[in-house]
Amino acid sequence: MGDHPVIERGGNFNSFLDEDFARAVRETGRRRLAIAGVSTEGCVLQTVLGALREGYEVYLVVDASASVTAETHDTAVRRMVQAGAVPVTWFSLAGEFTVDHRSANAPHFQRLMREHVPTMAAGVQSYMAALQQAQRAA
Repeated sequence: MGDHPVIERGGNFNSFLDEDFARAVRETGRRRLAIAGVSTEGCVLQTVLGALREGYEVYLVVDASASVTAETHDTAVRRMVQAGAVPVTWFSLAGEFTVDHRSANAPHFQRLMREHVPTMAAGVQSYMAALQQAQRAA
């Protein structure tokens, strides 16, 4: 992400078995990871389990991951949750990063809402306008 180089893995389903990947994650100093991807029952499952074994707090972005069938996806998600992963949606995760509508991330979150959840964006826009009006009146 950002200016970090892409790490080419050698075919491991569990990304943490790749030393370059594991080192890059360790060097961030972060202990919480959001994980999503294609093949919920393969690479996502194995990487989540690997991260949990390494002591990371893992947030599984359920609606940003996919599988060949809904049953396969749901079963893999249940397995990861049973192991300790916290299931989230992309929208709830974005909301956790934002905290409130005045935070530094708020413009990015609001753009995501406008693009992907326009009805909610309209509600927030209305709320913010009412809040500003109330503050001016006070």
